[in-house]
Amino acid sequence: YPTGSHYWRLDTSRDGWHRWPIVHQWPQGPSTVDAAFSWDDKVYLIQGTQVYIFLTKGGYTLVDGYPKRLEKEFGSPHGINLEAVDAAFTCPGTSRLHIMAGRKLWWLDLKLGPQATWTELPWPHEKVDGALCVEKSLGPHSCSANGPGLYLIHGSDLYCYSDAEKLSTAKTLPQPQKVGSILGCNH
Repeated sequence: YPTGSHYWRLDTSRDGWHRWPIVHQWPQGPSTVDAAFSWDDKVYLIQGTQVYIFLTKGGYTLVDGYPKRLEKEFGSPHGINLEAVDAAFTCPGTSRLHIMAGRKLWWLDLKLGPQATWTELPWPHEKVDGALCVEKSLGPHSCSANGPGLYLIHGSDLYCYSDAEKLSTAKTLPQPQKVGSILGCNH
């Protein structure tokens, strides 16, 4: 997941997490990233109102014509001029993109492109800094050690949900863990 000018990558569950500069992996992309997600053999990096799309097969190649403005790629929520995104995620096996900006959470179907309808969902968070949805546990120290999980990050706090539906039906925040817990850090 991205954090400003760096991203965290899990090489193998045995080797652990590593922090890398974004420009190391995506030199044609932005130097800092507000949100990132992957879908359909592509990685999407969002910075401000711009989205960069990279093909994942054969190395990371910027798709011709990118970056583009967010609304050109995804459309926009009705009546809202979205100037920034705090976090975004897709879960494995689905084309549903979830976008978070301030107190707002929306989902849209990536297969529909800019014609997608943005559907606002309820959620208990004031703001998040990052999001990651995985089909397998992130390791023995993660909060969903036995299966899939949705991880939301705010500052040094990590909030876990079993899936996007549990997030949108939650009335209160789950007990936070520290981000360092999934990285194998105790500080």
